[in-house]
Amino acid sequence: MTRLWLCLSLLLPTTSLAQTHPEFATVGDWTVRANPANGNGCYMEKTFDSGTLVQIGVVPDQNGAFFAAYNAAFDGVEEGAEGSVLFDFGDSRFQGAAKGAFHNGVPGGYAFFDNPEFAKEFGKRTKVLVQGGGGTEEEIDLTGSMKGLRSIQACRDEYESN
Repeated sequence: MTRLWLCLSLLLPTTSLAQTHPEFATVGDWTVRANPANGNGCYMEKTFDSGTLVQIGVVPDQNGAFFAAYNAAFDGVEEGAEGSVLFDFGDSRFQGAAKGAFHNGVPGGYAFFDNPEFAKEFGKRTKVLVQGGGGTEEEIDLTGSMKGLRSIQACRDEYESN
């Protein structure tokens, strides 16, 4: 299994995203945003019917990327608490460290990764089962994620050229 590495500085500010993370594009159900605070990284996000907000994006100043999930139903999350997360794509799995966090007051967590294979799996699959600490588990529909990942790259290209 590939190791996902913990990132200590990916927490998104709790101020308005419209002010700090400008929208770059909408791709299907995914919104692509820029994050000037992490080396002009870009990420995509989507809120699912379950209420889970999922974010995935690049962190240029740390040569990697992140996956984050937040949901008011995630009980027992402690800010900064370390745990583990498993991404099960069926015939491919990625496991690693995660960190508890809150986004606009909503509990969840995030993991940092530097393995491009994770993003490839995320983009080419139609679903992933995410298992986190405390027994949390959610199957996420990845429809349109490849187009979203391409838009993240276009966002990066634009911000790198400015």
